[in-house]
Amino acid sequence: MDVELRHLRAFHVLATELNFTKAAARLHMTQQALSNQIKQLETRIGATLFQRSTRRVTLTDAGRTLLQRVPDILDTVGAAIADTRETESGERTELIIGIRGVTGLDITPRVLRTFAAEYPHVVVTVGKVGFDDASAGVLAGSTDVGLIWLPAPEGLEVTPLLAEERIALLPADHPLAAETAVPPEELAVQPFAWWTDNRDLMARDFMTLADYREGPATIGAEVATLEDLLAAVGSGQAVAVSVASVSRFFPWAGVVTRPLRDVPPAVLAVAYRADDERPLVAGFVRTATKAAAELVAEGEGSAPS
Repeated sequence: MDVELRHLRAFHVLATELNFTKAAARLHMTQQALSNQIKQLETRIGATLFQRSTRRVTLTDAGRTLLQRVPDILDTVGAAIADTRETESGERTELIIGIRGVTGLDITPRVLRTFAAEYPHVVVTVGKVGFDDASAGVLAGSTDVGLIWLPAPEGLEVTPLLAEERIALLPADHPLAAETAVPPEELAVQPFAWWTDNRDLMARDFMTLADYREGPATIGAEVATLEDLLAAVGSGQAVAVSVASVSRFFPWAGVVTRPLRDVPPAVLAVAYRADDERPLVAGFVRTATKAAAELVAEGEGSAPS
């Protein structure tokens, strides 16, 4: 069976676009040439990969099976070529990853370890990111990709990874602590603990429940670390909203957690520049997506809707 890389690349782009015009434009070839490559691939594999009609293109079951494998095949070949070139030149490739507010999550070390194992020729560096940078350094160019909580600023492409329940952090003697699930409109008007260096208004609105009140949040305490935040809540200065995984820090003196009633979850995503088409970036996105799927299968978090 003589399948060539050009056939697999053509298949991958068409399977992504499901549109011959768009796929041909991305591949810089005519639609007829693309159609010929797909027909050659189907003949050599011995399976029909696409169902074509005048209105739409869809993957067959065989096409979906192949699509599960092709990205890894292309990545492996790309990595082998990169290794060879770097051996010749004596250089190594670096990928800088910005991490914003996700250091303590199970997914973070899993993604970094898996990516390092799959791309041993790449030097993986974790970039320092301030709380005030909603893009985790990606838009400024100080990092190549970022792990961030949505919503994301304009100019980024994002791939959602995990959804986590948002929870209320309350002083143990707070009246809302008596609730089995806290009404968001009641929590939204309380004084919040917020990060000293975080001027990201989208993040502040999301994590102080701006959709459930009129006007800006009241900030009862400015904090620099999670420990500071928990201390501010425990001392009765403020309340806070966090994600369910923060429960690993409990018990914490004077602080209780409660579910929020009918509030959409927080969504973790991998972010990259919209015009960044480097295979290494695409490889990191795939690694992060697979790691997230594994965690969901293990019962840690849920798949984003």
